Amino acid sequence: MIRIAIDPQRLDEVFVLADVTEQSERAQLLLEHLRSDAKLSGALVDKPRLGSVDLDTLSRLPEGTLGRAYADFMRSRGLAHEDLQLVEGEGELDFLRNHLRETHDLWHVATGFDTDVAGELGVQAFYLAQFTSPLPVMLIGVGMLNALVRDMDDAGRRVQAIARGWLLGRRAEPLFGLRWAERWDQPLEELRRERSIDVGAVDAWLSELDGAEALAAVA
Repeated sequence: MIRIAIDPQRLDEVFVLADVTEQSERAQLLLEHLRSDAKLSGALVDKPRLGSVDLDTLSRLPEGTLGRAYADFMRSRGLAHEDLQLVEGEGELDFLRNHLRETHDLWHVATGFDTDVAGELGVQAFYLAQFTSPLPVMLIGVGMLNALVRDMDDAGRRVQAIARGWLLGRRAEPLFGLRWAERWDQPLEELRRERSIDVGAVDAWLSELDGAEALAAVA
């Protein structure tokens, strides 16, 4: 956590922290929560996986589709699906860990968050709004600690992103367990409407507030 607080872009350290939290008692509590939620429990049975991703093929899809948006997002940021650190196994916890890791960048695309520190905190707040998990709490805390010691000028923008992610996540239908691989040719805006990811309304509301007021309103 200290190393991430010093440099939040250390993805290798984020995976280390993820490994620790995903193998803790808290992970079992998260599984129990997912099993008890009628909207989420089916994913633990069906275990939908993203599978292999061909960015060349996705980049040829029409502009505005989920697949095209994902390919553009990954390539513009130098990201590769093959670089993900997945785990071996077929159990519920193995699926949970892999599913969240391999779809993480799709959550970025769906919510409109970038991959800078503020954007990552926004996605973590969206996670936290949809289900209780220790990793988003830790990463949000570490991200704000980094602002305190390294980048106070970005603190307000990070608070704004956290507020945005929380609001979007609370309003939206669950993204966990979504069969993303079957939706590559679906228009991104259609997916957002279907899942009630009301980017326009939330962004309009937040634009009227500064970061401190937004956080107070959410609290």
